[in-house]
Amino acid sequence: MHQDLDRLAEQIAHMSGISRRLAEENARLRAALADADRRHAELEQRMSDARTRVETALARLPATAESDD
Repeated sequence: MHQDLDRLAEQIAHMSGISRRLAEENARLRAALADADRRHAELEQRMSDARTRVETALARLPATAESDD
């Protein structure tokens, strides 16, 4: 009976350690995801800004006359 309790205590300690490591990994992954989301939003904004600049530059170009051949 005493051996069974010792073994159960070891298993509980082992599972507790696994749970703690998983919680730490989860926290790291959540932080990495938040950072990736932030970088993604920054890149989306940069793309939007670049698109606006290109559209503005294109609008300033003189219109070309199409020739009737």
